[in-house]
Amino acid sequence: MKTPSGHHTAATYSGRNRHGQLVETLGHAVLGGVYPAGELLPNEEVLCRTLDVSRTALREAIKVLAAKGLLESRSRVGTWVRPEAGWNMLDPDVLSWRCATGPDAQFLRHLTEMREIVEPAAAALAARSRSPEQLAALEQAFQAMEAAKDVGEWVVADLAFHSAILQATNNPLLVPLVAIIGSALESLLGISARKAGGFNDALPDHRKVLDAVRAGDPQRALHRMAVMLQDTRDLMQRSEMLPADALGPIPI
Repeated sequence: MKTPSGHHTAATYSGRNRHGQLVETLGHAVLGGVYPAGELLPNEEVLCRTLDVSRTALREAIKVLAAKGLLESRSRVGTWVRPEAGWNMLDPDVLSWRCATGPDAQFLRHLTEMREIVEPAAAALAARSRSPEQLAALEQAFQAMEAAKDVGEWVVADLAFHSAILQATNNPLLVPLVAIIGSALESLLGISARKAGGFNDALPDHRKVLDAVRAGDPQRALHRMAVMLQDTRDLMQRSEMLPADALGPIPI
């Protein structure tokens, strides 16, 4: 699938067919600023020619992106990009596309703040609520982190670790966050791992979280997760990925 600039991109949208690839291509173009917020898309004829798709395929893709809050079509006006405030940033695809297009400091700050609000409390709840099977899943993820030989393996295992924490809360309102923030967290973990002195520098911090969850100690689990996220924030700030005024205490 060609992007508006003529390059090809691999599809990560949940649809694996040509429709899914088209949705992802347009999603990347919107999130990446090729089609800026508040502006009209090129007309159908131009888009169909640029993207090498039919009008029917284009209209179906636009409907998907409209449902995600990115686009809006108006009769006799055309399709325009909605203001960023209207984008559904908790949609897994939108988050994934935002990360794939090169997240800026403001987006990274917002994502970091969300993690700081959710994950320490989730770790405390996991320490109280986890089942033996969920603890085993967390331990397995940690073992995979220990065994990781490169950044790629580390990120997969790290994501599994944080996902296992959310699963172990057994809270039906928190468990969906695994899917919602998974793609964005994967991107952020990859960035922070590459910025660290060694990709597995955070292994001891993860061990402390695991130990607290295993011991059924909610307060210690909350504290250790908060410390780990503070370390991530510090690393990102030192690497100039976050502005200096983003460095502050973890809200716990």
